[in-house]
Amino acid sequence: MTRSPEKTRRMELRRANGTRSFGHPTEGLSPTSGLGYLVAHACFECRSTFKKPLASAVDQPGFTCPRCKATLHQMGRSFRAPAKNDLDGWKKVQALFSYGFRFFSYRSFERCPRLPERFKEVEAFVRGNPKHPFRIAEPNHALHPDALTRAGERRR
Repeated sequence: MTRSPEKTRRMELRRANGTRSFGHPTEGLSPTSGLGYLVAHACFECRSTFKKPLASAVDQPGFTCPRCKATLHQMGRSFRAPAKNDLDGWKKVQALFSYGFRFFSYRSFERCPRLPERFKEVEAFVRGNPKHPFRIAEPNHALHPDALTRAGERRR
């Protein structure tokens, strides 16, 4: 198939104007536009989860819970929240988050150890896996459920 000379001329004009560029297909797209995706965010105060756009530390300050106005924490794309009444499950998730773990698919990390099933297994798991691939953030011990319990007991 051959192009007409007129069409070729118009294409060259568009390229010169910058309205016909052949950059990367995702260039210039924000996380909330067509190719962006939503990531699980959790509120540890009211034990709720929400799907929100991927927040980068530079672009967005983060999200607040629409129910209780506490901070939402970005958990990762493969996060599965425990039931609201599963307090042990939420303590486990919060403890893992406080140690810097995020929740991703094991597809790319077939040989890495699975995250613990129960809260009482978290401490041993963290000590035994200092270089786990899901541990991507700096620890924030102020978010650890035991630290919050101790702080709450001191306030009374």
